[in-house]
Amino acid sequence: MMRFIPNTFTVGNLFCGFLALHFIFQGNYVPAAWLIVLGALLDKMDGRLARRIGSDSQFGIQFDSIVDVCTFGIVPATLIYQAHLQTPWGLGLAFVFVLCGAIRLARFNTLSLEEDNERGEFYMGLTIPTAAICLTQYAVFVNAWQSPHATPLAALLVLLLGFLMVSRFEYDTVPNFRGTSFSDRFKQLYAISTIGLTIYDSIFFFPMSLIFVFSGVYRWIFRHFSDEVTQHA
Repeated sequence: MMRFIPNTFTVGNLFCGFLALHFIFQGNYVPAAWLIVLGALLDKMDGRLARRIGSDSQFGIQFDSIVDVCTFGIVPATLIYQAHLQTPWGLGLAFVFVLCGAIRLARFNTLSLEEDNERGEFYMGLTIPTAAICLTQYAVFVNAWQSPHATPLAALLVLLLGFLMVSRFEYDTVPNFRGTSFSDRFKQLYAISTIGLTIYDSIFFFPMSLIFVFSGVYRWIFRHFSDEVTQHA
């Protein structure tokens, strides 16, 4: 019975994506964006719970990936298309986001099989939930910050996120709040600051998520000439 509990969180994740589509078709992009954030939280919980109770299974991995393509691929792409990219080339850009997200998930599953599901210190490439959050939170940001350049910036953001998902840039996993190293302290400060600023005003969530999106690029620049070897997830 316990092994089905993580799948209930995955179902909740899928429902968040389905409900977000409802709001998108009504033109209510802000609640749709926050449903994607809720879906990401449920996605994180199902994985952690499955590993904790020892119920990680191939069915769970494949089910989770299919749901992720829907909630974090198709739904964000639909939102950004409806909000900013309603042209033939915009439709193509939205599909690029879905395609890169699907490739990212397939690579993650392949690496998980090759490494016997061992989790590394870093993710290879930007995760699709993070990309989805950043893309949909752009709609929240633009809703408060009116700009004549909102559409071209949305197009650039889609291409950037798609590239980073299929890249080999390294991204941090969830911060270790028990860690005491300088790196751990910095990650803890970033996480707490993001939560605090978002509670103060939700408009801060997008720029804070953008900082994380570029963190893989920063790390690549500083490690480009280093021989340090890291384990990926």
